[in-house]
Amino acid sequence: MIGKILNLTRNNKQLLMVLADSLAIISVLILSFFIRLGFGYVPPNALLWVIIGSPIIAIPIFIRFGLYRSIIRYIGFKALWAVIQSVSLYAILWGVVGVLAAIDGIPRSVIVINWLLAILFIGGMRMVARWFLSGFIETSK
Repeated sequence: MIGKILNLTRNNKQLLMVLADSLAIISVLILSFFIRLGFGYVPPNALLWVIIGSPIIAIPIFIRFGLYRSIIRYIGFKALWAVIQSVSLYAILWGVVGVLAAIDGIPRSVIVINWLLAILFIGGMRMVARWFLSGFIETSK
């Protein structure tokens, strides 16, 4: 499985990262609401669209900050700083969109929880991928 991923073209690997980030952003937002409002919380229809549409805000920011240009197995602290900056900008913009859309049910604390969890998930996914891929490449030599 890992061999197939490593043999993908650069564009396909970037597309795979975009898909993983999109799923992570949506999952983090849902988890943020669950943490703040309880695990039995079901978002209303309008809020659900804002959650599902969150990658529309996040992915262009991530592209602009170069998160899809860096090679995962060589990622360093400079790239992690770009993750923190891009996720911070995304969280602020998502919060502003949520407030401006006048959708009831978005507590301010969800914006902060979303920011912290997104940094952990997006940065963590890259660090785990780096660790996993570097170990796989060393054992395959």
